Amino acid sequence: MSAIASLAVGFALIISGCGDKTATVPNTVGQSLDVAQQMLGDKGFETTIKRVTSDQLNNEVLSQDPTGGQEEKTSDKVELTVSNGPGDGIVPDVAGDEADRAERELRNASFKPVVAEVYSSVHEAGFAVSTNPAAGTDMQKDTKITLNVSKGPRHAQVPNVVGLSENNADAALTNAGFRVDHSYKVANKTPGSIIAQDPSADSSAAIGSSVQVVIDRKATKVKVPNTVGLSQSQGDRTLQNAGLDAVFVTRTVTSYSQNGIVLAESPSSGSSVNEGSNVVLTIGKYNRPKPPGPGPGPGPGPSSIVKQYNLNPDQTKTYTVSWSSGTCTGGQGNAVLKGNGGGSAMSGAQITAQGPAGSRSYYATTTTSDITSPVKLVITITCSVQ
Repeated sequence: MSAIASLAVGFALIISGCGDKTATVPNTVGQSLDVAQQMLGDKGFETTIKRVTSDQLNNEVLSQDPTGGQEEKTSDKVELTVSNGPGDGIVPDVAGDEADRAERELRNASFKPVVAEVYSSVHEAGFAVSTNPAAGTDMQKDTKITLNVSKGPRHAQVPNVVGLSENNADAALTNAGFRVDHSYKVANKTPGSIIAQDPSADSSAAIGSSVQVVIDRKATKVKVPNTVGLSQSQGDRTLQNAGLDAVFVTRTVTSYSQNGIVLAESPSSGSSVNEGSNVVLTIGKYNRPKPPGPGPGPGPGPSSIVKQYNLNPDQTKTYTVSWSSGTCTGGQGNAVLKGNGGGSAMSGAQITAQGPAGSRSYYATTTTSDITSPVKLVITITCSVQ
């Protein structure tokens, strides 16, 4: 009986020894979890997983127990310590910040900024426009975040819209990427068409910026008010209030009481004329009598037409003075443009002559954004006899 018992015990030991194989544990540190489990499974090992927060990539094996290279029973499990990644963070809102500051904010939030330059009509060059992913997104830390930094607005060539209808001009400017601001002026040319634009045709301007267009408005009939007996400035203001433009000529007077006073107007008061028409005011000019000389002096010089406008700050506007042979007797006119006061406010002013022979118009366009004190625009047409 004892021999039979000993044989049974020996057989049991042989059976139990067959299930207790050994193998060399592979080194899986630095591998992804899937690869590590495959490597260990090929050797007959099972695994347990322990996850920790780490700067290493998510699912990367950080350590193992037992370590690689040891001879272990395959019935023992190998514990793998696996990275859960660095954790999550919220992408900060950096739009409008200077680029350097925006990069610091992203780094402080544990992200890696990658700068990309983009056009922007909202943010100045060198300032942050946006991020990708967008601000407020929940992202894993150490993720690369694209930081879009403005390189300024994209520029384009301004199309020529002078002579086009209002609708066609709007379409041309909008299609080119510009906004359109309208102003209206009675020019008695082609009602409904563009008579001036700023910036000028073919100049370069930022996409999204505004182009000012001046549209010829159909004139209505108005009655000429009576200005005779008023001062020059009062007569000018009275005509402006009636929708008319004053043009000044002078006449020498012998009485100082008539100096600077409206002596006559043409067309006369009560006449029905188109809105925006010129009314010629004759202004008295007193010259102190000269003492008698040895002989007659030179004859009178050429007459002139003078038109004055008060300029307002932050305004781009076109001013018109028309004249004909009736108001510039004996020859053609030569226009001179100048500003009175306001420093450099007239630096951008230009004057051009337009209109048919015998009846011409001078158009002066001014930009008055730099006005620091009252400014008066003076257009003088000197009637030089040929």
